[in-house]
Amino acid sequence: MSSVCPHRLALFRGRTSRPSGGLSCRSLCAHAVTTVGVALFGRIAPSAGIWPASWKLLRSVCWSALVLLAVGCERSTPSEQPRGRVLIVYLALDNNLQVEYDARMSALRRSWRPGMELWVYADTPSGATLGRMEATPEGATLRTVESYGAENSASGATLERVLRTVWERSPATGYGLLFFSHATGWLPEGGLQAPLVSRSIGLDQGSEMSLDAFVSAIPSGMTLDYVIFEACLMAGAEVALALAGHTDWVLASSAEVVEPGFRPLYADNLALLTDGGHPVEEQLAAFGQRYMAYVRTLSGTGCSATLSLIRTSSMPALAEAVRRVTRGFANEEGRDTPPAGLQHFDRPGAYGDRPAAARFYDLEAYVEACLADPDAEAAFCGALADAVVWRDATERFLGGDGSPYKGFDIVRHCGLTLYVPRGEFPALNETYRRTAWWHATRGAIN
Repeated sequence: MSSVCPHRLALFRGRTSRPSGGLSCRSLCAHAVTTVGVALFGRIAPSAGIWPASWKLLRSVCWSALVLLAVGCERSTPSEQPRGRVLIVYLALDNNLQVEYDARMSALRRSWRPGMELWVYADTPSGATLGRMEATPEGATLRTVESYGAENSASGATLERVLRTVWERSPATGYGLLFFSHATGWLPEGGLQAPLVSRSIGLDQGSEMSLDAFVSAIPSGMTLDYVIFEACLMAGAEVALALAGHTDWVLASSAEVVEPGFRPLYADNLALLTDGGHPVEEQLAAFGQRYMAYVRTLSGTGCSATLSLIRTSSMPALAEAVRRVTRGFANEEGRDTPPAGLQHFDRPGAYGDRPAAARFYDLEAYVEACLADPDAEAAFCGALADAVVWRDATERFLGGDGSPYKGFDIVRHCGLTLYVPRGEFPALNETYRRTAWWHATRGAIN
């Protein structure tokens, strides 16, 4: 696929963590137990070797206190935490995706191995539960930790409670979140102007979670290494910039995610998401590559997918590069429609939406159409390559241009989308002007 910027799998620059040198707290406590024990019981014991009952009781109490000190110190030391990454699977299924529950739970149980720390939150019309995968004589079983009954899983408060619960109950050096539900990127509730099918992030009996609510739900201080969106239209520049500072990596799709999504990968690839011994970006890229390889084994409309791995810490620099190369999108003024022929990744008219017009365009294609400072183009290309470290797409989506499913050909795919203001959507345009991406990319250039 042609592209104004030559892309490659960029050198990974992930966060690393190394234990500090010297004795650990556990070692120091063990040394203290030995030293004090010898002092109390080796050097001042009665010389005759006969232990009175009171002395035996004192000895027992002292030993117990010292051992508890060592064990307590061991449990509170970050360097003693398991190397594995805790994976939280969030299944918001109180909608027409409820039929996915049994198949996904079965796949997760088959993929789990002892040593993996896997938590699953699932909300269906029957109620919501949070469970932890454990080994039993019968095999892997999801043990229910908390039951909530009927609740709104498309709620920032619910997501935050789930993340905090796992964070408190399963201390670790890193966490990952796999979010499965309906979604429509940054769009506000009802953003597709068809309430039965529109959903920002998650859908629960008509309720939707806004991007701001999703971001705010991530607890401050929680090391959320990545978010995998097994949901439609989430590889937006608006989404990735909003998540900067809250998670390091986002694996998401510019287009919709076609059934069965990532489910076939669960059985053999869950280790890529829980292994803390390798750089997370390498593991996520490998997961994405295996998904795309699987999709290409399918025929017909099943061979439809886009996927990209986004480094969120690079998004502020990309936004600034976009602002400079387009001079704040100066040529948008007075224009009611985007330039003709731009690559888009949604299917206008397929959702019952009126008017039927695209909302998710390829970022690079639009920047090229709005190019205002050729001298800044190289910096933009570099910033884009730094933010999108891996991306892939099939040649067509749902049959391509002219298909009865309102599919499209994929000629451009930089790995990020963006909304382009247009006259048909005055209310949506107004909401867009309140996003962080809008404020970061518009404005005069000094």
